[in-house]
Amino acid sequence: MTHSNVFGGLLLETRLECKYRTATHMVDTIECEDGEGKFPRFSEFFKPGNDALGYILFLSSLVLLAEGNNLRSVNIILVIIFVFWLAVNLLAKTSLFAKNELNFSKPSRKRKLKLLSLIIVVIVSISAISTSLVVNYAEDFGGDAKEYDSPNFKDGSFENIEETSMSNPDASTWDTLGQYMQSDDCRFPTEVLPSVEFQLKDLENQEFSVSWFGHSTVLIHTNNFTFITDPVFSKGGAGPLSIGPTPFPYEDEYAIEDLPEIDYVFISHDHYDHLDKDTVRELSDSKFFVPLGVDSHLTEWGIDEDKIMVFDWYDELNISEDLFVALAPSRHFSGRGIGDNSATLWGSWIFEFFGNTVYFSGDTGYTEEFRTISSKYGPFDLAFLDAGQYNIAWQEVHMMPAQVIEAAIDLNASVSIPIHISKYELALHHWYEPMELVSSLGKEQNVTIATPMLGSTFVFGKELPQDTWWRGVTECSEPFLDSYPLLEYGLIYTGTVGVLWVLVPRIKNGTDVSEEE
Repeated sequence: MTHSNVFGGLLLETRLECKYRTATHMVDTIECEDGEGKFPRFSEFFKPGNDALGYILFLSSLVLLAEGNNLRSVNIILVIIFVFWLAVNLLAKTSLFAKNELNFSKPSRKRKLKLLSLIIVVIVSISAISTSLVVNYAEDFGGDAKEYDSPNFKDGSFENIEETSMSNPDASTWDTLGQYMQSDDCRFPTEVLPSVEFQLKDLENQEFSVSWFGHSTVLIHTNNFTFITDPVFSKGGAGPLSIGPTPFPYEDEYAIEDLPEIDYVFISHDHYDHLDKDTVRELSDSKFFVPLGVDSHLTEWGIDEDKIMVFDWYDELNISEDLFVALAPSRHFSGRGIGDNSATLWGSWIFEFFGNTVYFSGDTGYTEEFRTISSKYGPFDLAFLDAGQYNIAWQEVHMMPAQVIEAAIDLNASVSIPIHISKYELALHHWYEPMELVSSLGKEQNVTIATPMLGSTFVFGKELPQDTWWRGVTECSEPFLDSYPLLEYGLIYTGTVGVLWVLVPRIKNGTDVSEEE
């Protein structure tokens, strides 16, 4: 090989004796005796023994298979692995943990493990410090839990009337995890959801109107008073520091200033999708009615104690001559931070006014207590029932669609409205599925289900909204490779070839070494 250089006007020609060398598990290279450089030979890239080709075939096939089967989470994991691999290799070029290393270009496996451990320790330490700072200084978590003199409070936490598990032994944890890893464009709507601009309606004496703003936010308005349940109007995610599931997009936006003066606010429990710090502060002039312990959050956020009424299960109060309220049990749990699981009470609300009885379930799994509540306060003219964010894995804390109908029957409700839907992606079902199933099952069993549109207002007793407004809003797409099975088989074949490309030469070399020995 001849190298030519122009230096000082002189043409220098250096003839170097070069030889080919085949690197182990690498492409063939040309190495000059004077060590000036190595030049890859593209023609040798496809020869057996080149691990790089095998890795490329396998990883590219895996990435395309994952993406084509809506398993983007697998590709995210691969990216994270690559970032760790890159960080380890960059640190390997330093002198860190290199005391016994003779060649920095080829770090030992032991040193790589030490570097990986260091990276993990640093990440965990930063996460722990950050979490500690956020928990101690962020207002979103609310106040500290206390001890309560309540028959429902035992060993530092509240308990359901019925034994309740957060997991279902009949549901496979691995199956549930696999479903979460698979992305689905119908859990979160791909289109803006239809809604209507909020407008109050004129009412006769002792009439009341109902307005629903998605999830569990319900406004009850009369000529004498107005109250709201679980108001959440923030645009951020349902979690601390607004880190959490984001609200679905609506055609219309709703805010506290758009509503009539709110006299009373009723909170079912302290989860972020039901108790929102910013909304609470905007309602600071209203009176709050909350389960035991939730008052600690409100006072932490600046609400005066004299504006807060605290209830245990089956506590009752005549707020005025027109309005009677009671807190009844639900089957759920509570908590806003680390270590405060079930430290505050949860529940459902009963309202009696103008000869009407209304039930608001909050979050709940199906419970036999529905019959007790009905015998004590029913029958109900109107029931708002938790109907979304369900899964067989946690069905004891959120009702399945068939159980919603059963609850409506147990409560002896004339009209039922599904809530806890159409705002957040908190489960695996499609965003519209609760309304579709609950309304269909209601028809089959002669249970009246109302399905008001987002933001709409109707006068109870005069109107019964049952429009199927959710149909045709979004179209769900199947995984791309479901439509191209031959392409999927081709990717599987290519990935298998990549694995064999790496393994076969290794196995062969191992056999050859054994024979030589």
